[in-house]
Amino acid sequence: MSLYTYHHDAPAIVAAARQWVQTCLVGDGSIFEGGEVSTAANFDALDLYFVQRPEAGSGSFYEKLKTQMADAPPSARKLMSEVLWALFLFPSNITEETKRDGVVQVWNWSGEPLDPAHSMLADSLLDGIGSAGMGVNTNRWREVIYIIGLGQAIKALPLQERVAVVADYDRFMAWMDTVPQEGNRQFRHMLRYFLFPERVERMSSNGDRRKVLDGFGIATMKQTRRWSDRQLDDALLALRQQQEERYGTSDLDFYLEPLRDQWKQPNEPDDAAEEEDDSLAVREAEGAYTRRPVVARNLILYGPPGTGKTWHLQQLFAKYTDQPADVDRATWELRLVSRFGWRAVIAAALADIGEPVKVTTLEQHNLIKAKSAQRKRTSVRATLWGYMQSHTPLDVSTVNVADRRAPYVFVKNETSDWTVLGDWREVDAEAAELADAWKAGPGLAGRPIQRYRVVTFHPSYSYEDFVIGLRPVAVEGGGETASTGFRMVDGVFKQICVEARANPSKQYALFIDEINRANIAKVFGELITLIEPDKRARYDSAGALVGGMEVQLPGTGVEEGDDERFGVPENLDIYGTMNTADRSIALLDIALRRRFEFEEMPPDYKVLDRRVEGVNLGKLLRAINDRLEFLADRDRRIGHAYFTRVASLDDLRNAFRLQVIPLLQEYFFDDWSRIAHVLSGHDGRSPFLRTQVLRATELFSHQEVGALERVRHEMTAPLEWSAESFRSLYESGPDAD
Repeated sequence: MSLYTYHHDAPAIVAAARQWVQTCLVGDGSIFEGGEVSTAANFDALDLYFVQRPEAGSGSFYEKLKTQMADAPPSARKLMSEVLWALFLFPSNITEETKRDGVVQVWNWSGEPLDPAHSMLADSLLDGIGSAGMGVNTNRWREVIYIIGLGQAIKALPLQERVAVVADYDRFMAWMDTVPQEGNRQFRHMLRYFLFPERVERMSSNGDRRKVLDGFGIATMKQTRRWSDRQLDDALLALRQQQEERYGTSDLDFYLEPLRDQWKQPNEPDDAAEEEDDSLAVREAEGAYTRRPVVARNLILYGPPGTGKTWHLQQLFAKYTDQPADVDRATWELRLVSRFGWRAVIAAALADIGEPVKVTTLEQHNLIKAKSAQRKRTSVRATLWGYMQSHTPLDVSTVNVADRRAPYVFVKNETSDWTVLGDWREVDAEAAELADAWKAGPGLAGRPIQRYRVVTFHPSYSYEDFVIGLRPVAVEGGGETASTGFRMVDGVFKQICVEARANPSKQYALFIDEINRANIAKVFGELITLIEPDKRARYDSAGALVGGMEVQLPGTGVEEGDDERFGVPENLDIYGTMNTADRSIALLDIALRRRFEFEEMPPDYKVLDRRVEGVNLGKLLRAINDRLEFLADRDRRIGHAYFTRVASLDDLRNAFRLQVIPLLQEYFFDDWSRIAHVLSGHDGRSPFLRTQVLRATELFSHQEVGALERVRHEMTAPLEWSAESFRSLYESGPDAD
């Protein structure tokens, strides 16, 4: 069975999917109400209004979908909502809130409200089974077309034939081959898994199936290139049975250790795609975004080394990521301009306008608006004049500024209208890149929009790195000359705060790894107060503070007393990790502890509840940790990650030799007698260490050197460590289980 996913409730989700199949594919009903929704007529209506009316214009998936479904019958709009729900059941790389918002929004287009608290919209069901990668969003419209075609195909069968098709793997596979599809659709794999998890792995593409078979030496990628779904399923089923016998458990998953490491590269995402969040942003009539109530979260995950703290942070990245196909325009614009300076933004805006214009007109371009929203400029017009005059050729007499520097991009005519020079692309590659990306738009830009930043603290990390500080920068000069100057540069925290402030309808995040390794009081400075959720800054559409607090950042103003006012936006979450073996949370700055929630990440013995050549890894780790807690403290236990990749006795020996014993040396400051206590067997002796008595009389002859004897501890040869050696750490006697 491939229902074991550890961090997802696969049985509940599979049960919900099967209910949808019986109610909406076999029958004509609805998962949200008692009436008939999934009828052949409504599937035909979706074909007419969605499939045959492609919308290739700008806008998000939902904006275009609303246009396509504008004339569709209300019951067909309900069916579209349920089609999206079915598509969303599998992917875990879209947040529960995003899925729920989309399904409810489309259903409400029917004129009848759908309760977001409906049992079929519970977080436990919308959590997903596994990452479906970028494709589930970039090709969402294709997946919807495929589901509509699948619905039409099954409705063409007699009722009894529908029942038989979804109940038998062989009949289902033969029938699926008759359903038309464009390209390699993921939903056919999702549906196959939902119906037959005892035969089908939880993979939404054949790409990972082929990689698994290649990684385990079953068949190469070249050999499986033309294999059918059935051939891949059969090969993976045989491989699963082999691995279950090897590890003595059915709780195995190819995306989790110990199987993952054999076929997947480190940090490679599932289905070779980034995790994502395509959350909605609904425009009000005046063009602003609807503000949803938000509660900023400050959370620190803490625990011993190897308990998966950083891994859990990485799983949150999806919540703060938008894919190009579905990102709303405002978020895309803000993220786009954040990568470019003012000169490039101005040049791209003028090039987009395509004719000489006055600064007042240029000010209204969306590129300029996005940049000014990010930078919080009090006088955008002065900024535009300053940059354009500075980058005007020396021979342009309409500009009376002596300090001009390359690249020469702008020109002003006699009526004070500005435009770009004819060769602007050749002289300003940065502006050309921005202009091309602007013309392509969010749907074609080809890169995810990340609403988060990641930073790792270390002992020398400072306020200047984190918030703002004076840094050396290259200063462009005329011709080939260049020099170095100094200016105030925003740190990573201020950068993400600026982005979040400019886009209040979306949630942003800062992830801080090893947060306890820096001097927290010095790194946060005066902002330690502003990160409290109840003191977070709230701004109106004009950028004015309407709630919360701001402080003045020293050194940011041109004149004394003119320092920039700065607040931490309410839509910014802050996450951190800390290794308690490095520094106890009791030693953290008390002001920081009051402002953060702390969630402990202890060793998870359930993950290791399996045997490797007769050694129960979970019992082994628990025995070691109980001894460590007794001899030291609970902060210096060992995490389960040290053993998750252990698949053989040799792997276990290497883990002890290269990781566990060196970590114990660090914990006990090379006090080998205490290490021997931790690694002692049921007979009181350690099979991993040996002792040798050094006697003064044998070493120094007639010299007087004080103590007559000293004990030396050494590691025994790893090849001598047998399964019995490891079992002796947790068994009470030689015959104990």
